[in-house]
Amino acid sequence: MTYGIIGALEEEVALVREKMTDVAGCELYGRTFYTGRIGKKEIVLVCCGVGKVNAALFANAVIREFHADAVINVGIAGAVAPGIGVMDVVISTEAAFHDQSPIMEKYYPYKKFFEADPALARLCCRACGELPLHGRYLCGRIVTGDVFVNDRAVKQDLIERFAPSCTEMEGAAIAHASYVNSTPFLIIRTMSDSADDNADTAYDNFIEAAARQSASIVLKMLELAEEGN
Repeated sequence: MTYGIIGALEEEVALVREKMTDVAGCELYGRTFYTGRIGKKEIVLVCCGVGKVNAALFANAVIREFHADAVINVGIAGAVAPGIGVMDVVISTEAAFHDQSPIMEKYYPYKKFFEADPALARLCCRACGELPLHGRYLCGRIVTGDVFVNDRAVKQDLIERFAPSCTEMEGAAIAHASYVNSTPFLIIRTMSDSADDNADTAYDNFIEAAARQSASIVLKMLELAEEGN
């Protein structure tokens, strides 16, 4: 089985790349796709860049060009739901775009929510339970848009329209690409900020720790998956 691992920022993929062996790089669409192994698991890893179009393009490439059997999107996000704070982890149950008109649901692929793979989610929960996380973990809805949410009013609007656990800029696009390719996916996010008026400062302070925590969860997942075989 080949796992496709995608992060938007270098901080989100650096730890995974460090742990890979037999690494080869392939330049495509202006980015480097790294293929190799972690343990006995085949990996294709890419830093896709920020935003929905980048995310969908590179998710499709991971699946179609590099033959990933499952896609894991790893990284950071802004906490939205009450009670979720910085360094907490959200494991996706489903993902949706928060910045498109509801009319889009009338057109292919006729979806408002893209459901994450339950088996990957269970494996992720196991991984989180075995790690010394700097926060708690939970499963929840993730919403995506081409906007960095740093305004309490925008955050409240997201709560009223979607009741999400967190918000970020790539997950639903990767979910969309995975869905149309009939490929299981999961989104893992550690909270770098609270998507409010203080988000910019918190993001700067916690980006590296939050990104590294999410990457460590993926590595633990791969370890547990190998034990399961």
